[in-house]
Amino acid sequence: MITSVIGRGLIYAGDTSFALTIAVEQTGPMQLTVRAGSFTSTGQRRKDHNGAWLPWIEEPKTYALAADRIIDLASDPTRSVAYDVDLVSDGATTDVLITRTIVGVEESGPLPPGRVKIHELLFKFVLPPGCADVMPIDICALTVMPGFPPGTGPDDWIQQMGSG
Repeated sequence: MITSVIGRGLIYAGDTSFALTIAVEQTGPMQLTVRAGSFTSTGQRRKDHNGAWLPWIEEPKTYALAADRIIDLASDPTRSVAYDVDLVSDGATTDVLITRTIVGVEESGPLPPGRVKIHELLFKFVLPPGCADVMPIDICALTVMPGFPPGTGPDDWIQQMGSG
């Protein structure tokens, strides 16, 4: 089952530009579909030695996945198979990179030349040997919620994130 929990995919944007409209759905027993949408980064900032925020090092950026991507999953009859699904970009286009690993032996190559990893869309999940349906497997997906967690505000959030 595709899920999202704090620490494994669920993130609150706070008062940043961080946003995600890309969603992942199970569309068959051994098939996932990454739905077209966008991902907006927070950009990067840092503090000086006194703890004051410096100007932005990198402005927030939006990456658009123009079309749905279908992921056909394949188990192995005798060994566990791990999958990792990342959002990647070459600067002009945004795509999905699927990494499949059997018992620590990488079957999919490394990141294609010229592409950089933007963010994980699905956190690593493992199919048991002979798996025929991923429904009972927890697959943690990136989910960005606007604002702050219930019962918190900017001051609480700064303390929780260790930024204050």
